Amino acid sequence: MLSRILVLFVLVCSASAQQPLSLADAVKRALENHPDIAAAGERVAEQEGLRVQAGKAPNPTFSLQWENVRAWQQPGFRIGEDSDFFGLLQQEWELFGKRRQRVRQAGAQIETAELERELARRQVSLRVKQAYWHALAAQHRLRLFEENLANFEKIVGYHEARVREGAMAEADLIRVRLEGERLALDRNEAGLAAARVRLQLQLAMGEESFPPITLSEPLPEALPDPPFPLDSAEAVARRVEVRIRRAALEESAAGTALAQANARPNLTWVAGYKRSGPYNTVVLGAEVPLNIRDRNEGNIAAARAGERYAATLLRASQQAVLAEAEAALESYRVYRRQLERTLPALRQQAMETASIAEAAYREGGADLLRLLDAQRVRIEAQQTYVEARVNYELAIVDLEQALGIPQAGGQP
Repeated sequence: MLSRILVLFVLVCSASAQQPLSLADAVKRALENHPDIAAAGERVAEQEGLRVQAGKAPNPTFSLQWENVRAWQQPGFRIGEDSDFFGLLQQEWELFGKRRQRVRQAGAQIETAELERELARRQVSLRVKQAYWHALAAQHRLRLFEENLANFEKIVGYHEARVREGAMAEADLIRVRLEGERLALDRNEAGLAAARVRLQLQLAMGEESFPPITLSEPLPEALPDPPFPLDSAEAVARRVEVRIRRAALEESAAGTALAQANARPNLTWVAGYKRSGPYNTVVLGAEVPLNIRDRNEGNIAAARAGERYAATLLRASQQAVLAEAEAALESYRVYRRQLERTLPALRQQAMETASIAEAAYREGGADLLRLLDAQRVRIEAQQTYVEARVNYELAIVDLEQALGIPQAGGQP
C-alpha cells in the first residue's frame, strides 16, 4: 500500500510539471519546425534559381587570332606586313521561342515544387493530427484505469475493515488484493502505451527534445460537425496531389514545345576587326547550323511520350481522389451513426450495472466475481466509447485530407 501511494505521488508530481498541448498548438509547432517542410522550401528555392538561369541569353564569344606567322624562309618575317590579326565577337541568337519555352518549363517546375511544399505541410499536419488523437485516446485510457484502480482501492479497504471486524474470511481479502494488483498492472501497461504514443506525437511534430506533455484537447459528449461542406465534387480541384499532376503535365507540354523549337537552328552573327598587312579591315559574318542528320527527332518523341504519360497520371490521380473522398465520407457517416445510436446507451447501461453490482456487493447481495465482471464490462464499455469518439475525430481528419480542405492560415 505504501509503495502504491508513493508511485501515485510521483505520477501526480510529474503530471503537474507537464505542459498542456492542444491540437492547434501541436499542428502549429509542427508546421513551423518540421524538417520536411524546411527541405521542401529549399527545393522551391532551387527551382527558382533554375528559372532565373533558364531566362538567360547565351553569352557572346570574343576571340583573338594571329595568322601567317613564320620563323623561316627568306626574306625575313615582318610582323606588320606579313601577318594577319583578327579580333572577333560572336553572339548566338536563340530563335523560335527556345528561351520562352525554357522559362515556361522552369515555371512549371517551380509550381510543382511549391505544390510539393504544400503537400509536405498537409502530410505533416495529417500525421500530427492522427498521432495527437491516438495519444489522446491512450491518455483517456490511462485515466480510466487510474480511476478504476482508485475505486477498487476503496473495495480493498472495505474488505480489510470487514476482515478486522471478523465479518469476512481472509481468503476473500487475498482474492480482492490479487485483483487489485492485476488492475495495477493494467494501469502500468496503459501508462507505458500512453508514453509511447506521446513520443510518436512529438516525433511527428519534428521535435528535437521530448519534454513531458499532457494533451488538453477536450472530447465533448456532443459530436462536432465538420467545419467544411461534405462535398466530394470539388475535391479533384482542391487536392494538392491533382494540382501537382497538372503542373507536371504543363511541364511536359513545355518540354515538348522546347524539343520542337530545338529542332530548328539558331543564328550566330560574327563581327570583328582584321589587320591584313598594312590594312585595317572589318569582318562581318553569320553562322547557321545545317540540321541535316539530327533534327532532334528522338528528343521530340520522348517529350511527347512524357506528355502522354503525365496526362495518364493526372487522370489516374483524379479517379483516386474521387474514390478516396467517397470512402472518407462513408467512414465518417459510419462512426457518427455508432456514436449517435449505439455506443452511448451501451456505455450508460454498463456504468449503471457496475454501480448496482458494487452497491449489492456492499450489502452482501452479490458475490465478488459478479462485481469484478461488472467492473470489467464498465471499463470495456467506456474504453470502446472513447476509442469510437477518437475514431470519429480521426474520420473528420481523414475527410479533411480527402476533400483537400484548405488549412488555417490560407495554406491548402
